Amino acid sequence: MLVVHILWTLLALNLLVLAHEGGHYLAARNAGIKIYEFSIGFGPRLFGWRKNDIDYSVRALFLGGFVRMAGVEETIEGGKDDEQLADDDPSNFKNKSLWARVAVLFAGPFSNYVVAFILFAVAYAFFGVPYDIVDEQAKVGYVIAKSPAYQSGLAVGDKIVAIDGQPIENWDAMTAIIRQNPEKKLTLTISRNGQNLSIDIIPRQAFGQTEPYGEIGVQREISLKRLGFVDSIKTAGRQVWYLNVATVRVLTGKEKADFMGPVGLVSEVGQATQKGAGWFLQIIAAVSGSLAFFNLIPIPLPLLDGGWIMILIIEKILRREFSQNQKAIAQMIGLAAVLVLFVVVTWGDISGLLQRYF
Repeated sequence: MLVVHILWTLLALNLLVLAHEGGHYLAARNAGIKIYEFSIGFGPRLFGWRKNDIDYSVRALFLGGFVRMAGVEETIEGGKDDEQLADDDPSNFKNKSLWARVAVLFAGPFSNYVVAFILFAVAYAFFGVPYDIVDEQAKVGYVIAKSPAYQSGLAVGDKIVAIDGQPIENWDAMTAIIRQNPEKKLTLTISRNGQNLSIDIIPRQAFGQTEPYGEIGVQREISLKRLGFVDSIKTAGRQVWYLNVATVRVLTGKEKADFMGPVGLVSEVGQATQKGAGWFLQIIAAVSGSLAFFNLIPIPLPLLDGGWIMILIIEKILRREFSQNQKAIAQMIGLAAVLVLFVVVTWGDISGLLQRYF
């Protein structure tokens, strides 16, 4: 089952990358910029084909991709222009107006926003939005990654029948005990596949609560209600906007969230596939919207699109272009920062996974 979840996650991520790079590709072609390569993945080339002087390739490392075009020499893409264009060649990225170059860079994240909007709308129209409680039992409908519930081994479908030997009749009775016992070990008796199991868990203090308030990171089973076409469109738009607002609140410390790497995402996708296509589409839509937002963070390190846009704006203000060496150094610093973040987040994922299963 884990292998299936990994495959679904890889498929989803690569489709989102395809949409992102496809946005860059279409915008660049529309602007008349010379394109050398369209690649899904980084590293060694696995296979590809050539059409209209453009190399379409698939590479070994599937987490990412790029569009290599004239005038944009990316350090991590490991390639240089296949031909030297004249300094005044109109198909050179550098010779386009500021707004044309910004449009090409912005097109990638914008495509991910479009994909998020479409997936949310389809999910709401054909499968529904979270609507009502399925029943009053203390039955787990969703486990939040890296939460105490996740680390203790609780899974979707588990029914909590007792806590420290005290029978639990419904969801409210369960949450009342958990809220009263932050940072204290509780023993849950759960019913799973017709068998009773005991699980020790320590509720964490809920973020933003000044009084003792325990939580374990589970949500109850919720049914879905299909929306009409117009309501699906409106709700999808609001949800995409909410993703941005929620992310800003997390980054500014107003809300707490555990960032997920690939390992955590596999867990989320796995739960979503168990719950049905509607939940799966909503998870992938949320990932697409988040990718768009993070790609546009305006830190002047040319790795993500927001960084490239900031570099272009700074060059416009200073009325001079940074050298290729300066851009390469900045890009490597950006790459190092992203790699450090990737290692930290992934290690957090793996630590949670080890606690969950071992």
